[in-house]
Amino acid sequence: MDPQQPGPPSQPGPYSQPGQYPPPPPHPGPYPDQWGAPPPYPAQYAYREPRVVPAPPGTPFHRLARTPKHAWWRPVVGTLLLGAFVLFLTTGVVVAWTIAHRVIAGPFPTPSGTDIFPSDTENLAVTLVMLGILTPCVGLAAWIVQRRPFWSVASVLNRIRWRWLLLCCVPALGYLVLSYGMSLLVDAIFPPGDATGTDDGSWVGFGAFLVPALVILFLVPFQSAAEEFMFRGWLIQAVGAYGPDNPDGKNRWLRTVFRSPWPGIVIGGAAFVSAHGYTGWAMADVFLFAITVGWLTVRTGGLEAGIALHALNNLLAFMLPAATGQLSGWDQQGGAPWTLLVSDIPCLAFYAFAITWLARRQQVARVS
Repeated sequence: MDPQQPGPPSQPGPYSQPGQYPPPPPHPGPYPDQWGAPPPYPAQYAYREPRVVPAPPGTPFHRLARTPKHAWWRPVVGTLLLGAFVLFLTTGVVVAWTIAHRVIAGPFPTPSGTDIFPSDTENLAVTLVMLGILTPCVGLAAWIVQRRPFWSVASVLNRIRWRWLLLCCVPALGYLVLSYGMSLLVDAIFPPGDATGTDDGSWVGFGAFLVPALVILFLVPFQSAAEEFMFRGWLIQAVGAYGPDNPDGKNRWLRTVFRSPWPGIVIGGAAFVSAHGYTGWAMADVFLFAITVGWLTVRTGGLEAGIALHALNNLLAFMLPAATGQLSGWDQQGGAPWTLLVSDIPCLAFYAFAITWLARRQQVARVS
């Protein structure tokens, strides 16, 4: 074939003529106006804000209520709700106990004074139970109102550190031994001026001691722990929640003070004293105890040190009257000579030193 001769015409195809290109296929993109409707988003992957939020890592004990959920009104409303819980539950305990007593033992005459039941042991038991319910009340107020973990009132790990609590009992026993020795030494150097030969009682016998001892042994630890949850847990953290996240700005000194644990420690200590009926030097001694235990709570990141000392001290304070037939005066509180405060200062100093040393040795967590 002559190369100059044109070949046969090609077969007509879809792209042989201009303007005859087919439309592009639809693109399954995410834009409904251009490429079609978007695929449905799975509901299980939708973000839901958690109801309960713990404090950020690195938060000290007194600021555990300063969570992302914090608002100025939460500590106030939580305290009011806590008071309502306590009033409602303590009244319920008394009513239920009275009904159970009448069903089991029959009617009883109304005793005089502040006693509810004729038996001193029963009055002590119902009082300890009413105080013991403070613990769940505090946890519920933190969980419902402040929307933080229930046990965040206990420690920076949001739980009770049981091993550390048992270790704290060793210095607490040392405190009791040293306290007894110091009281003897101070009384020998400064004899009490009002010593008129008061009756210290005598051993009542094992049969009369057994039931009160069991009541004290089983209920006093709950009562002591509940008071720590209230005065060293809730109050210190409620006040500490008002410390701003940023200490700089206007009124820097005031903002720095509220970030410190000391306002909460002092307020909690004053409330602890007002909840008791002590006067004079006895009131000063109780305040010193509250301040020392409050500082140890923040220093060790939890209530365990305070619970250990409080529980063992109260066990001894209740066991001695029960063993000597003087349990009728278990609720009597009043004044004391100045020698009580003098003898207790080195004992509390010993306990504070022993706990801080032991906490360093055990590497106890101080922040969340």
